[in-house]
Amino acid sequence: MVQSFEPGEDWFYDYGSGGMVTGPELAPPHSHPADQTAPGPRDRVPHDWQEILIRHRGNG
Repeated sequence: MVQSFEPGEDWFYDYGSGGMVTGPELAPPHSHPADQTAPGPRDRVPHDWQEILIRHRGNG
């Protein structure tokens, strides 16, 4: 199961069942800071992060 880490979202997804589920209240923090970019802090993520993922897909 995974839970969204986006501000204002509280959904859970179960990969086993392939659907949304109700989950428990988790310990804080419930999201990344609202002013922090996603997929991570802009100054610490390569500008070509999507291309890097595509190149390495299947190599793991």
